[in-house]
Parts: sequence; structure tokens; C-alpha cells
Amino acid sequence: MYTCGMDAKTERSSRDQVNRDLVPVNREYHDGLPLARIDEILKAHGFNELEDAIYCGRDGVVREQVGGRTWLMLSWHKTEGTGRYEIVAYVS
Repeated sequence: MYTCGMDAKTERSSRDQVNRDLVPVNREYHDGLPLARIDEILKAHGFNELEDAIYCGRDGVVREQVGGRTWLMLSWHKTEGTGRYEIVAYVS
């Protein structure tokens, strides 16, 4: 459930900032899903953190509302060789 109360223009601008901050996270391989890092980025720009959930599996996708008009898309894949995760995360 979302609780932030930004106007449309502010929310749009904040989405752009979140997406810029997520670029380096998307470019890295991770030992686990970087949910705390994603939450920090969302909070820093006035959005809600991700709801508590169990994110599991070699491959997955989640779409969650984090603002009045904003949704986070997060997909992940656990690589065969290293067992590390590659992710794609963005808000729209």
C-alpha cells in the first residue's frame, strides 16, 4: 500500500531521479537481491519502500506500487556459473 502524497509533477521528477540512481545497481552482479539498496533509493526520493515479501527463485518478476502514480518493476536472474544475481529495476 502506498502512502506518499506528491503532486504529479514532483512524482514524475522523482521517478527520473530514482531511475538514474538505479542504473549502477542494474549494472552490477549481486550475491543476493539488493532490496535494502533499492529501498534506500526509493525512500531518498519520497517513495515507499517495498512491501515485506519473500523474493525467491532463479528467475522472478515483481511489480509493486511505491507512489500514487508510480510502480517499481524488478526482475532478476540467478546466473548459472557464479550463482550471482543480475537484476533490472526501474520505476514508471
